Amino acid sequence: MQIEAKPGILFKFSRPSGAPACNPSNGMTDALRRLSETEEMAAFIANAHAQHRHVVVEVFHSAADGHPLLIHMAATPKKRG
Repeated sequence: MQIEAKPGILFKFSRPSGAPACNPSNGMTDALRRLSETEEMAAFIANAHAQHRHVVVEVFHSAADGHPLLIHMAATPKKRG
């Protein structure tokens, strides 16, 4: 599942194949939005946007019980043109 938090910032929720899909809670989405607005992330996001790249915040969930295991932030690859 993918949610556009605000222009240029995407949230992705990944589960192992075979795990039941479910929508993220409002609390999880709000926590990721707050994380993307922190001072620590400001330079990373500004740099990505200056290069015309989106920022992706991806949450990986465990197969066993579905709890979040890892939150990964990255800029999308540069477009070739």
